[in-house]
This record gives sequence, C-alpha cells and structure tokens, in this order.
Amino acid sequence: MFNKLRTLFVVLVIIICGAANADYEGVEQQHAMQLMDMTLNGNVYEIQPETSKMEFRVDSPIGDIWASFHDFEGRFLMLNGSHDHALASIDINAESLATDGDLIGAMLKSESFFDVENFPSMHFVGSSFEWYSPMRAVLKGHMTIKNISRQVAFYVELVDADADFDDRHSDRITVTASTTIRRSEFGIDGLLPAVSDNVNLFMSIDAQKKAISISSM
Repeated sequence: MFNKLRTLFVVLVIIICGAANADYEGVEQQHAMQLMDMTLNGNVYEIQPETSKMEFRVDSPIGDIWASFHDFEGRFLMLNGSHDHALASIDINAESLATDGDLIGAMLKSESFFDVENFPSMHFVGSSFEWYSPMRAVLKGHMTIKNISRQVAFYVELVDADADFDDRHSDRITVTASTTIRRSEFGIDGLLPAVSDNVNLFMSIDAQKKAISISSM
C-alpha cells in the first residue's frame, strides 16, 4: 500500500512545489503534444481550496508575521495510471494575500514586497523527488514570484488518504509541504534587514479525484 501511495503522491506534489519559469510553458506544451497523439482515460485530481491552506511566516521586529493566500487552484492528470505522463499545474492569485492586520496586508501587497498590481499571480511546477521514509520525501523544483524563478526544496509528507485505496487510486488525499526561501532572491527586498530575508512557506493540500475522458482529434 505504501508503494501505491508513494507513486500517487509523487504526482500530486509536482503541483505544489516548484514553479513556473521560462520552462513552465515548455512543460505545458510538451504534455499537450503527448495528449494530441493519444486517446486516454484518466483521473484528474483537483486541489480543494476550501479545505487547503497556503501560508507563510517571516520574522520582524514586532514578532512573527503570518499571511496566507485564499485564491488558488491546481490539478494533475494521471493517464492510464502512468505517472510518467502526469500533467500538473497550480496558479495562485497574489491579490488574495490576507493577514490579520490591514496595514501589514497593504504593505505586503505593495511594490516593496509582492507588488501584486504588476505581478498578480504566482506559479509552481516540480521536478526531482527523493523519498527518505515511506510517507516523507524531499521535492526539488522551481518557484516563480514576480517573474523570477528559483530552485527550492520542499519537505513533503502524505498525511491522509482514503482507507479503501486500491489500484483505482484513492478518491482523496492530503499532503503537507514546507520550505524556507530567501525573499531577496525573488526581488522582494523591502525593509531588509529589519524584516528577515528568510520566509517559511507552509502548505496543506487536499485533493479530490475527478474522472475524465480525453480523446485526440
């Protein structure tokens, strides 16, 4: 069972850990070309935003600052059970950033930080994956913020799946992922060094299976 959960999880975390850069469109185009030559029945797993969380923490002179993104969507496609042909993506609406205080929220959305007016979205895509226990792994990929892409490594864990998991794959899975980035590497340099350059990212993702049928023209 662990092996089946592991291979399924590899496909899901590709969505959440790494990000779209100049290679992002190339990845999408590559999968699209594969689909054009096939008639396939597959299972799409969709992130459930209402039960998922994306948040971050940064140290400041006034204490820890927590913020979250409320508007995001993502999905991945398993083709005939083959994870080698998985198609996955996620989009985050930077404008949906929220904090406990309006002043801090406005500051984080400003030009000195996320500059949401000029960079309204962020994108993620993943790459290599290494398991170091049956339910835990490290995923390396790229994150794009403000049109700047950097490699990151997320620590991920499969924390929940349907009890009746079988060869048809679980209808629902939950994973967590965390990493630390240097915000200055993404062009976010406001209030350095008073506010820490290190930002801790945390995600808890619920995904639900949605059956589809894909046919070539």
